[in-house]
This record gives sequence, C-alpha cells and structure tokens, in this order.
Amino acid sequence: MLKEIPLEQALNILLKYTKPVGFEEINIIDTLGRVLYENIVADFPLPPFNRSPLDGYAVIAEDTVNASKEKPCSLKVTQNIYAGDIPAKPLVHGEAAAIATGAPLPDGTNAVIKIEATQPLEDRVLIFSQLKPGDNFIYMGDDVLEGEKILSEGMIITPAVVGLLASMGKKQVKVFKKPKVAVLTIGDELVGIDEPRLPGKIYNSNVYAVSAQITEAGGRAVPYKSTVDEMNHIAYLLSYCLKENDLVITTGGVSVGKRDHVKEAIRLSGANTLFWKVNIKPGTPIVCGEKDGRLIIGLSGNPSAAMITFYMLIRPIIQRITGMQHVNSPNVTAIMDESFNKKSSQRRMLRANVYWKNGSYRAVPAGTQSPGALKSMLLCNALIDIPGGRGPLNVGEEVNAILLSSNYVL
Repeated sequence: MLKEIPLEQALNILLKYTKPVGFEEINIIDTLGRVLYENIVADFPLPPFNRSPLDGYAVIAEDTVNASKEKPCSLKVTQNIYAGDIPAKPLVHGEAAAIATGAPLPDGTNAVIKIEATQPLEDRVLIFSQLKPGDNFIYMGDDVLEGEKILSEGMIITPAVVGLLASMGKKQVKVFKKPKVAVLTIGDELVGIDEPRLPGKIYNSNVYAVSAQITEAGGRAVPYKSTVDEMNHIAYLLSYCLKENDLVITTGGVSVGKRDHVKEAIRLSGANTLFWKVNIKPGTPIVCGEKDGRLIIGLSGNPSAAMITFYMLIRPIIQRITGMQHVNSPNVTAIMDESFNKKSSQRRMLRANVYWKNGSYRAVPAGTQSPGALKSMLLCNALIDIPGGRGPLNVGEEVNAILLSSNYVL
C-alpha cells in the first residue's frame, strides 16, 4: 500500500481503474449535459436545398447588370415562394421570384436581392442595384455536407449539439451511462436532517453535499443512511455497496483515531488497498481501495476537506466514466489582492474568490480555511494551489488558481 503520495500520482492510480459502464439510448430532450457515445455522420446536407437568407427576390444576377437607383432594371415576377414551399418552376432570364427568408430557391437562380432595394409594380419588380452571382445565396450543404462527421464520441451535449442533432432528425441519441455512485457517511455523531439534533450530534451534511457533487460531475448519486463507527458493519456495507454500484465514496473514519475504521474495513471487505493519505491540505487522510475493478474512496469527514478532495480526485474519474475525454480543471495565473499569512509546510488548496480586474485575474482568500468550515465553499470559485514550503502569500504575488465549476460561484 502506498502512503502519503502526491495528488497527481493518486489521480493517475484512480484513472487506471476507471472506464465507462456502457451506454443507453435516450430522447434528445433529455440529453443536455450528457456525453455522446457515438459519432454522428450527416445523412443529408444542411441546408438540404439552396435557400434565401432574407426576404426579397430571387433573380439571375446577369439580368441586373448596370442596375441603379437612376436606371433600375425591370423583371417579371412569375411566382411567390414561402418557407416550406416548393418552387413552381425554374427561373429564366427576365424573371424574378418573390421569396421569403429560408425558402428554397428555384433552379436557375444565382442571387437574391433584399426587398428594401426593390419596388414592386403589379406583376413586375424594379431592381435598384447590380448583383453578382452568389450574392445573398445560401448553397445546399453550406453548413453541413452529406456524409460529414458532425459530432464525435466523447463530446458533451450542449444546446448547440441538441440543435444539430434535431436538424438531422435524431429523436433518440446514444449517450454514455451515468455511473451509480454510492455515498456512505460514517460517524457516531451524525443524525439525519429529519431527526432531532441531540446534544453532541450534528446533522449529516456530507451525504447531501457529496451527492450534489456527484450529480454535478455527471454521476447518479445513491445515498445511504449514515452508519456508526463499527468496523465489521462498515466492511459489510462497503461490500454491499460495491455489488450494487459502480463506485463507492465514504466520508469520515479515515484518519488515525481509535474509531477511524475505514482503512481496515476496506481490507475486511476483500478489497485491495491502493493508497492511504495524499499530500494535500485539507483532506490528507484519503484512503482508496479496489475490488473487481471498482473503487472505494474514503474521504475526510470534514465537510470542506471532503468537497475539495472530491473536486480534485473524484470529479475527474466520474467524468471519465461518463465518457468525457478531457477532465482537467482550468488553471489560471492570478495576482493576490489580499494576503494569506500562513506558511504551508504541506501542499495546500486555499479556498479563494478569483475575478478579472484591470487585465488580469485577481484572487482573495474566501472565508475561514478550516477543513470543517462549509461556508467558505460557498464563497469560493477557485482553489489556490500553494506548494509545500511556500508562504505566506503577499499582496501582488502571482499564484496558480484552479477554477471550479460555475456551480460553486457565488
């Protein structure tokens, strides 16, 4: 078993045991935020016909040579074409077709003049400017060619992706399955939020915060009722959760106290312990086990420590299971607008608020930095990655900031 390893090494170990859990086919209306399982190739071009980008008249550009306000050309209007119509006949020299935005252009057309540059006269139209072939003309396949790969496996489905899928007539879409992620909170002090809070007890916030993080990362949280600090019972629950879920996350019971049993319970459950302790603060006492290719990850019971280590270690592996190809968090260089007066002997993830000001990112520490302080997670939108042995941080000093999801931004 490895011990006190760097954050990056821990993540690489976890990723070795991380793979998608299959796919499902769902209605396009439910695909936003999911990850595409298949490549999408266009069955037909977009637009599927030559079309007009504006309201005006379809013409043959050569008929408008030398047309001007002083000497307009006159063309016979032989048809009116609206969006959804089919042109009645091809256009020939000396003719024009009144046309609406998005309507298909008749064969023979090679330009469209906007209605503001014309004057209708009964069955004719006056053209007040000269056109050249291709003016205001959207060609079939201008956006998408038939046979073109328009979407790739591993893409996150955004509103634009949904629109493109719909334009191809895709009602059902294959997406990677969401992993089922068990959330097991451990501690004699925990009570449910629907129970009386007796002296010495605290409400179990971790089960809700971690479940929300799982959902935000793309997983399907399966919260279990909290359990007491009893080794054999924890081991039984770990074994049960592994059979029913794709990943198991615990909070609490991972440090060195007499009632911190998770590390030993992982062994008793039949899992192989991969590592214990990661060299970051807060959240050092992380323990990870593996059984039959499925992971157990034990986090600190301190709320902020659990959320930070989830973001740094668990969020990337859930995203990888959901099929995402790129799971790294964005990093920016920021300038400290307020000082942080502690020296960090250990690598520290400092909760901070990062914002853009006068051409650069600026950063200020966000609230109390205690591992149990949950409010500071509400106040922060970034983590300042402080190497071990560095600090204090002074005003004007450059730091590396890891930007968190927008869901965390105040």
